[in-house]
Amino acid sequence: MGAWGAGPLDNDAAGDLLLELEQARVEDLPDLLRSKFECVIGVQGELDSWETEQALAGAALVAYCLAAQIGHPLELDEDLESIRLEVTEELRNQAEQTIRRALMPEHNEWYDLWTLSNKTDEAQAELKPYLRVLSA
Repeated sequence: MGAWGAGPLDNDAAGDLLLELEQARVEDLPDLLRSKFECVIGVQGELDSWETEQALAGAALVAYCLAAQIGHPLELDEDLESIRLEVTEELRNQAEQTIRRALMPEHNEWYDLWTLSNKTDEAQAELKPYLRVLSA
């Protein structure tokens, strides 16, 4: 796992996603994020760690943008500041489902890797602020 912290933006997969989003047209952002979320919420078998990390970074971005929309901005990684999107109810719901599925240990390589490193609690705690925003 190319990670330097337990947060959803603290890994190589998140960095790749943010770069992809920064290079995309604004009108394409929701579809790009939906495709990442679908790799987690739509999968029938084992969740891939890389795809889960990208989807969680996307969910963090949606939470960040939603919090700003409702006037309760989150203090987050400065990498998110350059990407803005209008958060629809559908996108909010998919981001929330993504985090909830990632937190389920069944058939989940991402969860297994955090368990092996004895940092599952830390990874879960890092996702809670985003989940709070998305669940409100």
